[in-house]
Amino acid sequence: MISWLTSASEALLLIPVAVLSSWLARVVIRRVTRRAVRTAQRSPGTWRVRLDRLGDNGQAAIRKRQRADAVARMFGQLVTIAIFGIAGLVALDIFEVDLLFVISSAGFLGLALALSGQDLVKDLLAGTRALLEDRYAVGDEVIMRAADTDIRGAVDLIGAASVRLRTPDGATWHTGHNSIVSVTNLSQLPAVSDIEVPVGAWTGTDEGAAADRLVGASNDVGLTGVVFLRHVETHTSAGEPDAETVRVRVKTNRPLSTPETDLVRAKLLNH
Repeated sequence: MISWLTSASEALLLIPVAVLSSWLARVVIRRVTRRAVRTAQRSPGTWRVRLDRLGDNGQAAIRKRQRADAVARMFGQLVTIAIFGIAGLVALDIFEVDLLFVISSAGFLGLALALSGQDLVKDLLAGTRALLEDRYAVGDEVIMRAADTDIRGAVDLIGAASVRLRTPDGATWHTGHNSIVSVTNLSQLPAVSDIEVPVGAWTGTDEGAAADRLVGASNDVGLTGVVFLRHVETHTSAGEPDAETVRVRVKTNRPLSTPETDLVRAKLLNH
């Protein structure tokens, strides 16, 4: 009886030891990752923001830290699982339980846990890779394809194993990182629109001033959710010298609808 109580006491001591070890490991991982980010910010490297976001307003450094914290959480969870797994095996050994017998007798339960754990590890690794490659960040407007379904929305949360989108109608959509087949980041990849305007009205127009007007019109009435790049180009058809219109190329965070195109045309002409 005394021997059993002694073993139980030793096993119970493993709980605070495991909790403290997990906490220390998370702190170390977070600090090391943040230090690596601060070092990388001074020169191009793995942690650089590969593509500028539209309407960024100098948030690149903040996104780098968010990515670092997310990766640190992922590694921290993996370390926590390993620590508590080892603590469990040590506890069984304290009670003189044959570990080989326990593992071999787990049967289908062990197989199920192994399979589910495999999926979790895949999600963790896929999420880490997505963050390192800067595929998307919180606040980005994206189109994600998973299970032959395209879902469009704003990235609301990037978890260790899953990502959450907020759709335009206010609903939330969750999927595991490993389930994402492809991602179109509308905040990274500008949409190009060629808008036809009358030659007479466009002649003499300052492209820089027109670009400034468009940037100022971002999220205006009728242009909700549209962010303009400071980019305006005039394209004329060499084979049509007498054309009555010219094509003015603008870049936005998403394709323009017909009513939005009409509004942009008016903004270009300062109407």
